[in-house]
Amino acid sequence: MTSRARQGPGQDRGEPDGAGPVGADGAGAAVGFRLDRVSVNFGGTRRALSDVSLEIRPGEQVALIGPSGAGKTTALSVLGAALRADEGGVSIDGQDPWQLSGPALRALRARLFIAPQTPPLPARQRVVTAVLAGRLPHWSLAQALRSLALPADPELARQALARFSLQDKLWTRVDRLSGGERQRVSLARALVSGAAAFLIDEPLSALDPTLALQTLDVLAQTARDRGATLICSLHQVDLALDRFPRVIGLRDGNIVFDRAPAKVSGDDISRLYYNRDTGPAPGTEWTLETGAAPSPGRPSRCF
Repeated sequence: MTSRARQGPGQDRGEPDGAGPVGADGAGAAVGFRLDRVSVNFGGTRRALSDVSLEIRPGEQVALIGPSGAGKTTALSVLGAALRADEGGVSIDGQDPWQLSGPALRALRARLFIAPQTPPLPARQRVVTAVLAGRLPHWSLAQALRSLALPADPELARQALARFSLQDKLWTRVDRLSGGERQRVSLARALVSGAAAFLIDEPLSALDPTLALQTLDVLAQTARDRGATLICSLHQVDLALDRFPRVIGLRDGNIVFDRAPAKVSGDDISRLYYNRDTGPAPGTEWTLETGAAPSPGRPSRCF
């Protein structure tokens, strides 16, 4: 059964089902990434990333897991050309982003979509405008300004919202949304962006288990349908192991493991998450079924 979004002034867009692809113009072929001995230091004695090397092929789907402060957000920022590494080499789509001219760097960034854990959504903005902001890299200044006054394509925004069961929020103000709704609005923005790579930072932190599973499946399916690359940081270890073909474990700015989920052991997870002060020590059993190790201070299903 289709639903009809409440229409804004002067809008009459019909009733498509909202289940099809959005942002269909795309941003070209999927993007690959390479880090070569990359380090990032924000000050102090410990590096946010320390001598990290990895390669992510175009179209891959990769989960980054690890305790808070492990370097996941920093890694996404470096991969998305939003943060320049202090040391090492970075290649995005075969190019060093920091050697590009200003226009070339903007063109490269237009092919990437970075979704931060806390969505930067203006409180008084309508959801339709917030979603369509995903099109900004492809619009002229005049188009962007016109869309602020009269949203350029409400139906595109509604279709993206429908993927997250939020189509009824199309004309709602952002400050009327719950935290989980804001998080999904930010991801709907990713869907309309037409990006060739999605770099998503903890997209499930404000969602209940049912919505978390739905949201992750939408992101993965969208990336598959478009042939786009998906890199996602998660605290939900069970979902990372169940939904991604490759999982990278980060701790203290270092890669602890990088392998297929079937080859990630309970000992790998224990070593990744153990608390130095309270345990559990490396070697303590961890199971996906229970998400627990039989000792005080055990890791849980979500970290």
